[in-house]
Amino acid sequence: MYELIQVGPSTYYIDCPAKMGLYRISETDVCLIDSGNDKDAGKKALRHIEDNGWKLDLIINTHSHADHIGGNQLLQQRTGCRIAAPGIDCSFTSDPVLEPVVLYGAFPPKELRGKALMAKGSQCSRAEDFDLPKGLEIIPLPGHSYDQIGVRTPDDVVFLADALIGENILSKYKFSYVYNAAEYLETLRKICGMTAKLFVPAHAEPAEDIRPLAEFNIKVTEEIAEDILDFCSEPRCFDDIMAELFARYDIPFTISQYYLNGCTVKAILSMLCDEEKMKINADPETYRISWELYSIN
Repeated sequence: MYELIQVGPSTYYIDCPAKMGLYRISETDVCLIDSGNDKDAGKKALRHIEDNGWKLDLIINTHSHADHIGGNQLLQQRTGCRIAAPGIDCSFTSDPVLEPVVLYGAFPPKELRGKALMAKGSQCSRAEDFDLPKGLEIIPLPGHSYDQIGVRTPDDVVFLADALIGENILSKYKFSYVYNAAEYLETLRKICGMTAKLFVPAHAEPAEDIRPLAEFNIKVTEEIAEDILDFCSEPRCFDDIMAELFARYDIPFTISQYYLNGCTVKAILSMLCDEEKMKINADPETYRISWELYSIN
Protein backbone atom coordinates (compact mmCIF):
# COMPACT_ATOMS: atom_id res chain seq x y z
CA MET A 1 0.00 0.00 0.00
CA TYR A 2 1.19 3.53 -0.92
CA GLU A 3 3.74 2.12 -3.36
CA LEU A 4 4.93 4.56 -6.04
CA ILE A 5 4.36 2.94 -9.44
CA GLN A 6 5.80 4.34 -12.67
CA VAL A 7 3.49 4.10 -15.70
CA GLY A 8 5.20 6.48 -18.14
CA PRO A 9 8.50 8.33 -18.59
CA SER A 10 7.29 11.12 -16.26
CA THR A 11 4.02 9.69 -14.91
CA TYR A 12 3.44 7.71 -11.72
CA TYR A 13 0.63 6.84 -9.35
CA ILE A 14 0.59 6.07 -5.65
CA ASP A 15 -1.36 2.87 -5.02
CA CYS A 16 -3.72 3.61 -2.12
CA PRO A 17 -7.51 3.55 -1.40
CA ALA A 18 -7.98 6.70 -3.53
CA LYS A 19 -5.10 6.56 -5.98
CA MET A 20 -2.95 9.67 -6.29
CA GLY A 21 -1.29 10.60 -9.56
CA LEU A 22 2.16 12.12 -9.81
CA TYR A 23 3.61 13.87 -12.86
CA ARG A 24 7.22 15.03 -13.06
CA ILE A 25 7.07 18.56 -14.51
CA SER A 26 10.86 18.91 -14.66
CA GLU A 27 13.93 17.22 -13.26
CA THR A 28 13.06 18.61 -9.83
CA ASP A 29 9.41 19.74 -9.71
CA VAL A 30 6.38 17.45 -9.57
CA CYS A 31 2.62 17.81 -9.69
CA LEU A 32 0.41 15.63 -7.50
CA ILE A 33 -3.04 14.69 -8.79
CA ASP A 34 -5.15 14.45 -5.61
CA SER A 35 -3.64 14.10 -2.15
CA GLY A 36 -5.30 11.10 -0.49
CA ASN A 37 -7.77 10.81 2.34
CA ASP A 38 -5.93 12.46 5.25
CA LYS A 39 -2.66 13.96 6.51
CA ASP A 40 -1.08 10.51 6.82
CA ALA A 41 -1.69 9.93 3.11
CA GLY A 42 -0.13 13.33 2.47
CA LYS A 43 2.93 12.38 4.55
CA LYS A 44 3.40 9.17 2.56
CA ALA A 45 3.13 11.04 -0.74
CA LEU A 46 5.64 13.62 0.47
CA ARG A 47 8.05 10.87 1.53
CA HIS A 48 8.06 9.51 -2.03
CA ILE A 49 8.63 13.00 -3.41
CA GLU A 50 11.50 13.81 -1.05
CA ASP A 51 13.12 10.36 -1.36
CA ASN A 52 13.42 10.98 -5.10
CA GLY A 53 14.90 14.44 -4.64
CA TRP A 54 11.84 16.15 -6.07
CA LYS A 55 9.94 19.24 -4.97
CA LEU A 56 6.13 19.43 -4.83
CA ASP A 57 5.10 22.44 -6.90
CA LEU A 58 1.38 21.83 -7.48
CA ILE A 59 -1.60 19.72 -6.43
CA ILE A 60 -4.43 19.33 -8.91
CA ASN A 61 -7.54 18.14 -7.09
CA THR A 62 -9.91 16.34 -9.45
CA HIS A 63 -12.82 17.14 -7.12
CA SER A 64 -13.49 18.14 -3.54
CA HIS A 65 -14.38 14.89 -1.77
CA ALA A 66 -12.42 14.29 1.42
CA ASP A 67 -10.59 11.19 0.21
CA HIS A 68 -9.08 13.26 -2.63
CA ILE A 69 -8.16 16.46 -0.76
CA GLY A 70 -7.37 15.05 2.68
CA GLY A 71 -3.61 15.58 2.37
CA ASN A 72 -3.87 19.12 0.96
CA GLN A 73 -3.43 21.08 4.16
CA LEU A 74 -0.39 19.19 5.42
CA LEU A 75 1.31 19.24 2.02
CA GLN A 76 0.66 22.95 1.53
CA GLN A 77 1.90 23.81 5.01
CA ARG A 78 5.11 21.79 4.58
CA THR A 79 5.97 22.67 0.98
CA GLY A 80 4.12 25.89 0.14
CA CYS A 81 2.72 24.16 -2.95
CA ARG A 82 -0.03 25.65 -5.07
CA ILE A 83 -3.42 23.92 -5.27
CA ALA A 84 -5.92 23.98 -8.13
CA ALA A 85 -9.41 22.49 -8.23
CA PRO A 86 -12.22 22.77 -10.79
CA GLY A 87 -15.20 25.12 -10.63
CA ILE A 88 -17.48 24.74 -7.64
CA ASP A 89 -15.19 22.05 -6.24
CA CYS A 90 -12.59 24.77 -5.65
CA SER A 91 -14.89 26.46 -3.14
CA PHE A 92 -15.54 23.15 -1.38
CA THR A 93 -11.80 22.44 -1.25
CA SER A 94 -11.21 25.78 0.49
CA ASP A 95 -14.20 25.32 2.84
CA PRO A 96 -14.73 21.54 3.22
CA VAL A 97 -17.63 21.90 5.68
CA LEU A 98 -19.72 22.61 2.56
CA GLU A 99 -19.52 18.91 1.66
CA PRO A 100 -21.49 17.55 4.65
CA VAL A 101 -23.70 20.67 4.54
CA VAL A 102 -24.85 19.64 1.05
CA LEU A 103 -25.41 16.05 2.18
CA TYR A 104 -27.42 17.07 5.24
CA GLY A 105 -29.13 20.22 3.96
CA ALA A 106 -28.07 22.34 6.96
CA PHE A 107 -25.19 22.51 9.42
CA PRO A 108 -24.39 18.79 9.79
CA PRO A 109 -24.33 16.76 13.02
CA LYS A 110 -20.98 15.54 14.30
CA GLU A 111 -21.59 12.11 12.75
CA LEU A 112 -21.17 13.75 9.34
CA ARG A 113 -18.24 16.01 10.26
CA GLY A 114 -15.53 13.34 10.55
CA LYS A 115 -12.53 13.19 8.24
CA ALA A 116 -14.26 10.70 5.92
CA LEU A 117 -16.64 13.44 4.78
CA MET A 118 -14.91 16.67 5.79
CA ALA A 119 -11.22 17.29 5.12
CA LYS A 120 -9.09 20.17 6.38
CA GLY A 121 -9.30 23.34 4.30
CA SER A 122 -6.52 24.57 2.02
CA GLN A 123 -5.82 27.64 -0.12
CA CYS A 124 -7.05 26.80 -3.57
CA SER A 125 -7.41 28.44 -6.99
CA ARG A 126 -9.79 27.51 -9.80
CA ALA A 127 -8.15 25.13 -12.26
CA GLU A 128 -9.82 26.97 -15.13
CA ASP A 129 -7.94 30.16 -14.22
CA PHE A 130 -4.66 28.39 -13.46
CA ASP A 131 -1.48 28.28 -15.52
CA LEU A 132 -1.12 24.49 -15.53
CA PRO A 133 2.14 22.77 -16.44
CA LYS A 134 2.66 22.43 -20.19
CA GLY A 135 1.19 19.26 -21.68
CA LEU A 136 -1.31 18.45 -18.94
CA GLU A 137 -4.84 18.19 -20.33
CA ILE A 138 -7.90 18.75 -18.15
CA ILE A 139 -10.86 16.51 -19.04
CA PRO A 140 -14.31 17.52 -17.70
CA LEU A 141 -15.93 14.51 -15.97
CA PRO A 142 -18.94 15.92 -14.07
CA GLY A 143 -21.68 13.92 -12.39
CA HIS A 144 -19.98 12.25 -9.44
CA SER A 145 -19.16 15.72 -8.15
CA TYR A 146 -20.06 19.21 -9.27
CA ASP A 147 -17.25 19.96 -11.72
CA GLN A 148 -15.05 16.87 -11.42
CA ILE A 149 -12.15 16.62 -13.86
CA GLY A 150 -9.74 13.99 -15.10
CA VAL A 151 -6.14 14.68 -16.10
CA ARG A 152 -4.25 13.37 -19.13
CA THR A 153 -0.46 13.59 -18.93
CA PRO A 154 1.88 13.94 -21.92
CA ASP A 155 2.65 10.21 -21.46
CA ASP A 156 -0.99 9.53 -22.49
CA VAL A 157 -1.96 8.35 -19.04
CA VAL A 158 -5.45 9.46 -17.97
CA PHE A 159 -6.37 9.84 -14.30
CA LEU A 160 -10.15 9.36 -14.12
CA ALA A 161 -10.76 10.26 -10.46
CA ASP A 162 -14.18 8.90 -9.38
CA ALA A 163 -15.85 9.00 -12.78
CA LEU A 164 -16.29 5.25 -12.40
CA ILE A 165 -15.90 2.70 -9.61
CA GLY A 166 -14.41 -0.79 -9.54
CA GLU A 167 -16.67 -3.71 -10.36
CA ASN A 168 -15.87 -5.41 -7.05
CA ILE A 169 -17.07 -2.35 -5.12
CA LEU A 170 -20.27 -1.92 -7.11
CA SER A 171 -21.05 -5.64 -6.96
CA LYS A 172 -20.83 -5.52 -3.16
CA TYR A 173 -22.36 -2.11 -2.36
CA LYS A 174 -24.39 -1.37 -5.54
CA PHE A 175 -24.22 2.38 -4.98
CA SER A 176 -21.59 4.88 -5.96
CA TYR A 177 -21.93 8.51 -4.95
CA VAL A 178 -23.68 10.60 -7.63
CA TYR A 179 -24.49 14.30 -7.53
CA ASN A 180 -26.04 14.66 -11.01
CA ALA A 181 -27.23 11.37 -12.50
CA ALA A 182 -27.78 12.64 -16.04
CA GLU A 183 -24.26 14.14 -16.18
CA TYR A 184 -22.83 11.03 -14.52
CA LEU A 185 -24.23 8.76 -17.24
CA GLU A 186 -23.15 11.19 -19.95
CA THR A 187 -19.61 11.15 -18.54
CA LEU A 188 -19.57 7.35 -18.48
CA ARG A 189 -20.68 7.21 -22.12
CA LYS A 190 -17.95 9.73 -22.94
CA ILE A 191 -15.37 7.50 -21.24
CA CYS A 192 -16.57 4.54 -23.33
CA GLY A 193 -15.25 6.37 -26.40
CA MET A 194 -11.93 7.49 -24.90
CA THR A 195 -8.54 5.98 -25.70
CA ALA A 196 -5.25 6.24 -23.82
CA LYS A 197 -2.10 4.29 -23.15
CA LEU A 198 -3.40 3.71 -19.63
CA PHE A 199 -6.41 4.76 -17.55
CA VAL A 200 -6.02 5.12 -13.78
CA PRO A 201 -9.34 5.33 -11.88
CA ALA A 202 -9.08 6.28 -8.22
CA HIS A 203 -11.09 3.27 -7.02
CA ALA A 204 -10.33 0.57 -9.58
CA GLU A 205 -7.31 -1.08 -11.12
CA PRO A 206 -5.51 0.72 -13.96
CA ALA A 207 -6.57 -0.51 -17.41
CA GLU A 208 -5.62 -0.03 -21.03
CA ASP A 209 -9.26 -0.59 -22.07
CA ILE A 210 -11.65 1.20 -19.73
CA ARG A 211 -14.83 0.65 -21.76
CA PRO A 212 -15.98 -2.60 -20.04
CA LEU A 213 -15.81 -0.99 -16.59
CA ALA A 214 -17.58 2.16 -17.80
CA GLU A 215 -20.35 0.02 -19.31
CA PHE A 216 -20.69 -1.88 -16.02
CA ASN A 217 -21.08 1.40 -14.12
CA ILE A 218 -23.77 2.49 -16.60
CA LYS A 219 -25.57 -0.85 -16.18
CA VAL A 220 -25.63 -0.62 -12.38
CA THR A 221 -26.90 2.98 -12.39
CA GLU A 222 -29.65 2.13 -14.87
CA GLU A 223 -30.64 -0.89 -12.75
CA ILE A 224 -31.09 1.35 -9.71
CA ALA A 225 -33.25 3.71 -11.78
CA GLU A 226 -35.38 0.79 -13.00
CA ASP A 227 -35.80 -0.52 -9.43
CA ILE A 228 -36.95 2.95 -8.31
CA LEU A 229 -39.48 3.10 -11.14
CA ASP A 230 -40.71 -0.38 -10.24
CA PHE A 231 -41.14 0.48 -6.56
CA CYS A 232 -42.88 3.79 -7.27
CA SER A 233 -45.80 2.34 -9.21
CA GLU A 234 -47.71 3.83 -6.25
CA PRO A 235 -46.75 7.12 -4.55
CA ARG A 236 -43.80 6.62 -2.20
CA CYS A 237 -42.08 9.01 0.18
CA PHE A 238 -38.30 9.29 0.11
CA ASP A 239 -37.62 7.19 3.23
CA ASP A 240 -39.84 4.41 1.88
CA ILE A 241 -37.77 4.39 -1.32
CA MET A 242 -34.54 4.36 0.69
CA ALA A 243 -35.73 1.52 2.94
CA GLU A 244 -36.73 -0.55 -0.07
CA LEU A 245 -33.36 -0.07 -1.77
CA PHE A 246 -31.32 -0.75 1.37
CA ALA A 247 -33.27 -3.97 1.92
CA ARG A 248 -33.26 -5.01 -1.73
CA TYR A 249 -29.48 -4.57 -2.06
CA ASP A 250 -28.67 -5.75 1.49
CA ILE A 251 -26.69 -2.59 2.28
CA PRO A 252 -25.65 -1.96 5.91
CA PHE A 253 -27.72 0.95 7.23
CA THR A 254 -25.71 3.73 8.89
CA ILE A 255 -26.13 7.49 9.15
CA SER A 256 -23.36 8.21 6.66
CA GLN A 257 -24.61 5.60 4.18
CA TYR A 258 -28.13 7.00 4.45
CA TYR A 259 -26.95 10.46 3.43
CA LEU A 260 -24.37 9.36 0.85
CA ASN A 261 -26.66 6.87 -0.86
CA GLY A 262 -29.56 9.27 -0.37
CA CYS A 263 -27.78 11.82 -2.54
CA THR A 264 -27.47 9.24 -5.32
CA VAL A 265 -31.14 8.29 -5.03
CA LYS A 266 -32.21 11.94 -5.13
CA ALA A 267 -30.00 12.52 -8.18
CA ILE A 268 -31.67 9.60 -9.97
CA LEU A 269 -35.13 10.81 -8.91
CA SER A 270 -34.33 14.24 -10.35
CA MET A 271 -33.19 12.69 -13.61
CA LEU A 272 -36.35 10.55 -13.85
CA CYS A 273 -38.52 13.59 -13.17
CA ASP A 274 -36.69 15.62 -15.83
CA GLU A 275 -37.26 12.74 -18.26
CA GLU A 276 -40.97 12.79 -17.32
CA LYS A 277 -40.84 9.18 -16.14
CA MET A 278 -41.72 10.26 -12.58
CA LYS A 279 -43.22 13.25 -10.84
CA ILE A 280 -42.91 14.71 -7.36
CA ASN A 281 -45.99 15.63 -5.35
CA ALA A 282 -46.71 17.65 -2.22
CA ASP A 283 -49.82 16.50 -0.33
CA PRO A 284 -51.19 19.36 1.84
CA GLU A 285 -53.44 16.96 3.78
CA THR A 286 -50.72 14.54 4.90
CA TYR A 287 -47.81 17.00 4.72
CA ARG A 288 -45.84 14.44 2.73
CA ILE A 289 -43.65 14.68 -0.34
CA SER A 290 -43.94 11.65 -2.57
CA TRP A 291 -42.72 10.36 -5.93
CA GLU A 292 -44.76 8.34 -8.41
CA LEU A 293 -44.74 7.31 -12.04
CA TYR A 294 -45.50 10.10 -14.46
CA SER A 295 -48.79 9.96 -16.31
CA ILE A 296 -50.09 12.40 -18.92
CA ASN A 297 -53.67 11.60 -17.91
